[in-house]
Amino acid sequence: TGRSNSRRSLFGRLLLEFVSYESTRTCTCIDTYTSCKSAVPYVMDFLDVRTVLLGVFLLLVLRWLLGRPKNLPPGPWGFPLLGSVPAMVWCMLRGLEFHHQFEKYAAKYGPIFRIKIFNKTVVVLNDYALVKEAFQHPQLSNRPKSLFTEVLKLEGVAASNGEAWLELRRFCLTVLRSFGVGKSSFEEQIGTEAEELMKELAAFKGKPFNPKPFLGNAVSNVICSVIFGKRYKYDDKEFMHLLDLMSRNIKLVGGGGAITFIPSLRYLPFLPIPELLSNFEELLNFARNVIDTHRKTFDADNLKDFTDAYLMEIQQNLSRDKEGMLPNGKHLKASKFGHLGERNIVGTILDLFAAGSETTATTLQWAVLYMMVNPDVQKRVQAEIDDVVGRNRMPRMADIPELHFTRAVIWEIQRLANIVPLGVPHAAASDIYLRGFFIPKDALLVPNMWTIFRDPKHWPEPEQFKPERFLNEKGVAVKPEELIPFSTGRRSCIGEHLAKMELFLFFSFFMHQFTFKKPQNSPPLALKGKGGITHSPQPYDLCAISREDFGGFSA
Repeated sequence: TGRSNSRRSLFGRLLLEFVSYESTRTCTCIDTYTSCKSAVPYVMDFLDVRTVLLGVFLLLVLRWLLGRPKNLPPGPWGFPLLGSVPAMVWCMLRGLEFHHQFEKYAAKYGPIFRIKIFNKTVVVLNDYALVKEAFQHPQLSNRPKSLFTEVLKLEGVAASNGEAWLELRRFCLTVLRSFGVGKSSFEEQIGTEAEELMKELAAFKGKPFNPKPFLGNAVSNVICSVIFGKRYKYDDKEFMHLLDLMSRNIKLVGGGGAITFIPSLRYLPFLPIPELLSNFEELLNFARNVIDTHRKTFDADNLKDFTDAYLMEIQQNLSRDKEGMLPNGKHLKASKFGHLGERNIVGTILDLFAAGSETTATTLQWAVLYMMVNPDVQKRVQAEIDDVVGRNRMPRMADIPELHFTRAVIWEIQRLANIVPLGVPHAAASDIYLRGFFIPKDALLVPNMWTIFRDPKHWPEPEQFKPERFLNEKGVAVKPEELIPFSTGRRSCIGEHLAKMELFLFFSFFMHQFTFKKPQNSPPLALKGKGGITHSPQPYDLCAISREDFGGFSA
């Protein structure tokens, strides 16, 4: 562009002036009978340290400018070598979330812009159509290297790429389906956990309490039953500690997971990298202990859960290799073989555990909060459920087609709460052009879901909680394609079907059983969330008032 060319010319002239100045200064310092040519061996003797550093700096800046490819997406000016790191630090010091800053950049630079973090190019996508186009492209479907893959040498379905990722994703989906995830048969398992949660909430008898630990435990128990074959009691202190560690790490990682996906940031001393890694080591030890326990009780004829199925796959791959059934060298890359298989099982278990716990539990926290803030909406949901389901049984997945307003409320909660405001980054597998802009290999691509879900082109009055936006003129719920809380494309959320079942069943059970109210004399309810890779509400208490006309659950 013209502006970048002028910058290059400016720094080129500065460099020439610098070289000319140093030659003149050096020559005048030599004895008069010595020519400038003969003075060359003595030049470095007369250059002070500051001059050398300035020269090196100018050379690096010139190299940086000349080395920039043309047609990069537009973006804010960055410091040489540092890029936008100072701006990011300034945002952190001011308590400004990255997604809010990116929203401002999007308004200025358009649907695609670029920032630089040290030597890493970060391309931010602020438009649904652009995200859809990019994330369906095979060359833009990688995951970037992360802090955990580089420092802890951790693998897994979320961190892998290429054939290993395809192999792992297919395996995970196949095994999860074999244990009922996403099928109607799994509804009973979720319903049983939801009933346990209802009992816990009813035990408070309308007194104030913080719902977060109960929601986290209930949702985590659903995925734990699939992965570990076990559920945990609501007062299990060790398990509650693990959930707290996971929540803490999500907070420490920050918006978009910058600390995780740009490993060079770990060298900044003011970032909480030691705590992040220490917490993750505890989670790793938990996963390793689970795997060791499964090894001791492993029965190939009776696979109890996902962990057993993974151990069986590792064992079968080892047997196939010994018998010469694997093509030569394939075992060296197989995602479930040998040392790589051992790393992958730990990473994959933690991937599924985290994905199946945090985001759904956080969505439910927002759901309850929005019902307290919007009591008329809460009453309308309850009335619809009573009309369709009645008071003699609990809601079922089969009721969904008739619960139009309830579905609209869930979608509006997902849109406005925006659980992962900067999505999960992709990485470019090779140099590629997107909408005419050059995207260099290994660049991060960040979907700015915050801006997408508040785009007035698709969402009139985007800051308002309006479930009616999802109802057509006949009152039928219609989900627009721009609502992508589970992302889109080849690397969309692997647990999408499970999360949808959980959200509907837990939320509809809540509305069937309780009316949620703000406790008297408690602080005003805040809809401004907390930062982190997930967008969670500020801590709050509630009163769960039982709807007395239900017979209750059997003990």
